[in-house]
Amino acid sequence: MTQKSQQLALLIDYDNLMGFSSKAEGDLTRNYSHQDVVAYLESHYGPVVFCKAYGDWSGPRTRHTITDLSKSGAEMQFIPRTPTNAIRVPGYAAVCMGLDALDEINRNANLGGVVFGTNDLALLPFVSRIRAMGKSVYILGPEAASAAALTRVADEFIATVEGTSAAAPRAKAPNASDKSQVLYVIKSLLVNGEMPMDQLEEKVQGQLPEFTPADFACSSFEEFLRNIANTTVKLTKSEDGSAVTVGLGNCHNASAYSDEELANFDLAQYMQATRWHITDGDIRDKVLHNIYVIFSEKGREMSNEELRNTVDPERVVEDRPWQGTIWSLIFGACLWENPKTSNQPQSRRLLSLFRTVTSEDEFLVRYYTSLFKKAFEDRPSLTPQECAELMHPENVEGALPLFERVFQALRTPVVPKVPTAAPAGAHK
Repeated sequence: MTQKSQQLALLIDYDNLMGFSSKAEGDLTRNYSHQDVVAYLESHYGPVVFCKAYGDWSGPRTRHTITDLSKSGAEMQFIPRTPTNAIRVPGYAAVCMGLDALDEINRNANLGGVVFGTNDLALLPFVSRIRAMGKSVYILGPEAASAAALTRVADEFIATVEGTSAAAPRAKAPNASDKSQVLYVIKSLLVNGEMPMDQLEEKVQGQLPEFTPADFACSSFEEFLRNIANTTVKLTKSEDGSAVTVGLGNCHNASAYSDEELANFDLAQYMQATRWHITDGDIRDKVLHNIYVIFSEKGREMSNEELRNTVDPERVVEDRPWQGTIWSLIFGACLWENPKTSNQPQSRRLLSLFRTVTSEDEFLVRYYTSLFKKAFEDRPSLTPQECAELMHPENVEGALPLFERVFQALRTPVVPKVPTAAPAGAHK
């Protein structure tokens, strides 16, 4: 942490910080207190000698904020919105903030650092420029909503605590554990099945020695799992309540890379970073065919573990690509996971064929549509030819019609109706 004697400029994109960047009313759990932030900065870094906030101050939702900002002596700049849809001009506030920061640096030779309250990536060139001038840059924002690309280039990330205005902000240095990295490690450890929470914590600590729940405003590992990783994992208490077991929730694998890093990967690297899938086309074809044949028998229901022992008894497919394949099949509406077993470990949850699947061709189209959904959204130039070359390099021409159907499904998605809960075998 820098010395407390440095002078600071604080620039806040209020609408961005609160999630008010469109017609939506924003994230109501964010309780930003400007006076608390200024007090925290001055007690940990140095005096705030210049303060400016940017936003639409015309609505009733900002009335209390105007008073809060005024008491701290902050200037307030009105940010216009486009008249047709009430959405702000993208990047406008970030450019205003960057230019004002450079102007203040030129005006005040004693200024030591700039604090930006935003997650707008349009600010990145200004951050680089300010740091090249020898000044410190801090990014202020909610833990879960702040852009990784900004927090990584900053000297420190200062998190605002959500859900309570009484709690003070807290700082996290760039070398502290990144949330996406921690979640990626947790998923990697749990892909083989559930494990006791204390054992998982020990393994996470072994792979990420600098990780501490305190970096995420959590007092314990269990609180981190429940509040930060709650969309990634599922916690199950033993019958007597003495132990907690952790398993994966219903989610695709996450990537430890930023969007900017993923954009520089070729398609093969990108798919390996964002999806756990069987890379060998011959093995993948055989596995998918056998899964379809097994479940095409009317009323057939089988646990994940039983399915694997039947399809791949010799464990030719490693744990991670097997589980990733099952996830893609579930998310692609190929396989149906019986909700009656949702409280069971992943390996014991019951699966069956999704009732609207009527052929193996449809089964394969849905699987590959699920597998390439993220790539299709992230890479507008992606083509069926590229996918065929990656998935079936030995028979590109033969596989091309399949991926043309996949791209048709990606362009005009149809969400299949999920079956309601029913007795085993009776939902099809």
